[in-house]
Amino acid sequence: MTPTKKTIIAAASILLALSSASGFTVDAAAAPQKQSKTQSASNKNIVERQKKEAMAIHSKEKKPGDLTVLYNGTDHSLSFSFLAITSADYDEYSKLLSKHNAPELAQPEWLPEGYAFQSGEIVPPYYFFLSEPYQKMLKELKAEAEGKKYYAKKLKWSEAGEAVLVFSKDSDIIRISAKRMHPLITEVTKVAGKGEKFEKLSIDGIEAIYTTNSNALYAINLTWEDVDNNLEYTISTYKKSPLSKEDLVAIAESIMQE
Repeated sequence: MTPTKKTIIAAASILLALSSASGFTVDAAAAPQKQSKTQSASNKNIVERQKKEAMAIHSKEKKPGDLTVLYNGTDHSLSFSFLAITSADYDEYSKLLSKHNAPELAQPEWLPEGYAFQSGEIVPPYYFFLSEPYQKMLKELKAEAEGKKYYAKKLKWSEAGEAVLVFSKDSDIIRISAKRMHPLITEVTKVAGKGEKFEKLSIDGIEAIYTTNSNALYAINLTWEDVDNNLEYTISTYKKSPLSKEDLVAIAESIMQE
């Protein structure tokens, strides 16, 4: 074999070896990528299954007084779902207040002419996300979830979070609520939503906020706090309600004097 042929054969062998080595390197790099994609798909399926199981509990049809909470580990939050206990009989509503340790909310001494009792509601306790009870429950649910991204459970409760009275006249509604307030983890300042208008009032020396032009069902609200009893009162009506600001203030005054 001539030196030239030996050189050609040697060069070809080197190229073949390099080609084989290169091919091996590409295959080795592709394997982890394929495994990573498979693992990602598997994790996604697990999370979807956890969500489905949690939502089956959280979205289940509820009986009056039922309360569930959903822990969402993807954004570290809680959501509550409940069905209030409702009565169209005022005497029965009064008994429910005591039975469920609800905030005391009696029929106001004064109402605009023609408005009559329609219903009373006892609302299970649920919490504002910046309140201490919310943050405490968030930690508890995260621990119970044991790494799951979604987890839900039915809650037992012995103290209602809110009492509601509804009065009606023709198609108009007056909704009055007394809701428990809880300590907050940070100071919160109420701000008007898009299009809303806030007006600060003083009613019998108590500061109140009169809100109008909201996009909510009850677009007009008069809200004040009973600091001594840790309660927040709200009187609400529809946007097209014929009632004036003075009417709502008069209702509030009759409640404050009770």
